[in-house]
Amino acid sequence: MKLLTSTKHLEVFNPATGQKIAEVPITLPDEVGTAVARARQVFPMWRELSFAHRARYLYAARDWIVDHQEEIIETICAETGKPRTEALIAEVFYCCDLLGYYAKNSERYLKDEARSPHLLKNKRVYVLYKPLGVVGVISPWNYPFTLALGDVVPALMAGNTVILKPSEYTPLSGLLVERLFREVGAPPYLVQTLCGYGETGAALVDHCDGIAFTGSVITGKKVAERAAQRLIPVLLELGGKDPMIVLKDADLERAANACVWGALSNAGQICMSVERVYVEGPIYDEFVRRVVEKVKSLRQGSEKRLGEIDIGPLTMPKQLETVERHIRDAVEKGAQILIGGTRKDGLFYEPTVLVDVDHSMQIMREETFGPVIPVMRVDSAQEALMLANDSHYGLAASLFTKNRELGAQLARQLETGNVCINDCIANFAVLEAPYGGVKESGLGRRHGEWGLRQFTSPQTVVVDRFGLKREPFWYPYNERMVHWISRALRLLYRRGWRRKFSV
Repeated sequence: MKLLTSTKHLEVFNPATGQKIAEVPITLPDEVGTAVARARQVFPMWRELSFAHRARYLYAARDWIVDHQEEIIETICAETGKPRTEALIAEVFYCCDLLGYYAKNSERYLKDEARSPHLLKNKRVYVLYKPLGVVGVISPWNYPFTLALGDVVPALMAGNTVILKPSEYTPLSGLLVERLFREVGAPPYLVQTLCGYGETGAALVDHCDGIAFTGSVITGKKVAERAAQRLIPVLLELGGKDPMIVLKDADLERAANACVWGALSNAGQICMSVERVYVEGPIYDEFVRRVVEKVKSLRQGSEKRLGEIDIGPLTMPKQLETVERHIRDAVEKGAQILIGGTRKDGLFYEPTVLVDVDHSMQIMREETFGPVIPVMRVDSAQEALMLANDSHYGLAASLFTKNRELGAQLARQLETGNVCINDCIANFAVLEAPYGGVKESGLGRRHGEWGLRQFTSPQTVVVDRFGLKREPFWYPYNERMVHWISRALRLLYRRGWRRKFSV
C-alpha cells in the first residue's frame, strides 16, 4: 500500500546531530477524504471478524516488532535523539506488551453484557459494544511509536479501521506502524499513515468517526471544538505539570533516585514527567544534595551503542526555547541554579536543578517539558498537597512517605488522574488500569476496558420475555391502571418512616 502522495515533502532531521535523515511525502487536507473512504470500504469486513481472528494480527505484529527491534530503535532514536535504552524499554518493550495484552483481553472486555433490570423483570437486557467506524489517531513526537500504537491497537481490536497522523517531527515512526500491519498480512487500508502538518490532522477530525489526540492543551482544545461540530467522540491526552511530594519520613535515597529519573527521562519530554517537587523542611537540604549529586553523574550526548548515555537532546527547537524561557523567568524572580542551566551544542540542554522556586514562576505553573528539576521547600504535608493541587493540569502525581495510611489519604486528595506512592511514572505501564488526566490534562482514558470501550458506541438491547399482547401501561389508559401504578409506587418506594429535620 502506498502513502497518498503530493508534490510536497516533510524533511526529517536528527535532533542530536542536526543531519537531515529523510524526506516524507505530505498528505494534503483535500486528500484525507480519499484515505477515509478507503478505510470505510475495509470496515464492514474487519468489524465482522471474531476477536480471535483480529488477535492473530496483533500477535503477528508483536513478532514483527521483536524481529525488527533494531530497526525500530534506530528509527525512533534518529527522529527523537533519545537514548537507545529508552527506545528499547519505553517504546519497543511497551508496544510488545500492549499488543499481547489487548490480543488476550479484548473479547472479555467487549463481549455482550447481560444486565438484570431491577424494575422490568419481564425483559431481557444486554449491552453491545459496536465499533465507531474509522478512527483517526493524531500522535505526538515524544514517544512516536508507543503513543501511536497505544491508540491504534485498541481501536483495531474494538473493530475499527484506523488512520494515523504522526507528528511532522517524527513521521518515520508513524510509517513503521502502517508497515508492520501491512507486512503481517492485515487487510489493505486497515491501518493507513498520513504524514503532514496541523491541517492534515484537522482534516481527519472532519472526516473520521472518532479521534484520539495526544499533544498540547492548546491544540487539544481546538481538536475538541472541531469534533464538537460533528458530535464525534474524542480521546484527549494533553499536558501535565506533575508534582512530586517528599515527606520527612520518606526513604530519601529512593525518593532522590525517582526524582532524577522521573524528571529527566527522555530529557523531561514526558507528559507525566516530575515537573515540580515539594519537600518537607527537615529533609529538604539532604534531599537536594542527593539529587544534585545524582544529576552530576548523568551522561548526556549522542548515542551510538545501547547504554552509552542517559540523556539526549530536546527533540524540537520550540521546546528548547520554552526551557530557556522558564529558567530565565525563574532566575529573574529569585531562583538559584545548583547545576546545569546552560544550552549546549544543537538542541542539547544541561540537566538542571533549581531551588528557591515558588508559584509566581512559570517553571512551577506552565508545562516545561524539558530536563529541569525545580525543588520547593514546604512546612507540612498539607502545604505540599495544597501546592500540588494549585494547577490547571491534573495528569499524574507522586508522593513519598513510609506512612502507608497517610500516603493513601493524600493520594485521594490529589487532583490528578494518576498517583504513584513511593514510585513515579509507573501508572502508564499498568495496562489493566485506566490512565488519563483531569482538569486541562485531557478527556477519556487509555488502557484496560476503558481503552477499548472509548472506541465503541454502546448499544442497549431490551427483549420482551413473555410475549403478552399488550403491556399493562399501554393504551388505552384507564382508572384501574392509574390506581395500580399509584399502589405500586407506594409499595416500591415508600419507606414507612419520616426524617426529622431541625432548623
